[in-house]
Amino acid sequence: MDIRIISPTEAFESCYRQYIDELGEEERYPMPMDLSYQDFPALIQTLEEYKYGINLPDGLVPNSTYWLICNNKLAGVANLRHNLNEQLSHAGGHIGIGIRPRFRGVGLGALLLAYTVEKAHDKSIKPVMVHCYGDNAASVGMITACGGQLDSQIELDNKTVLRYAIFR
Repeated sequence: MDIRIISPTEAFESCYRQYIDELGEEERYPMPMDLSYQDFPALIQTLEEYKYGINLPDGLVPNSTYWLICNNKLAGVANLRHNLNEQLSHAGGHIGIGIRPRFRGVGLGALLLAYTVEKAHDKSIKPVMVHCYGDNAASVGMITACGGQLDSQIELDNKTVLRYAIFR
């Protein structure tokens, strides 16, 4: 398997559209997956601006997006929030990860999370907070595989949110 992690680029526009199509009615996650992609070059520009805190909508913090490429296909997306506002501290954390359905269950989420945790540490973010729903066994496994230690849990919209801290 040829695997690499890159910053978003126009070169993967068709793969990005296929990823969105494959998700169907499933919730798009992390946040950048909800941005309009009709004008793809504008999407790439927006993601680049967000990295530097430029033109951020209310409620967003500076953030970096990473794409996991597997055999020249977009297989996953990570979003690293450079700091936490009140909302993200409560539920959301520093990192959001999404893996394309056909690439799930083979450890790519843990690989992408480990990479993103290292990027967080490069920005002196410690501990790195990663949150997930308690009923999402795949996310719990991915987070604990990367050294996540359960910090706390909360109830949000009648669902349990587990809040993990990664110190390494």
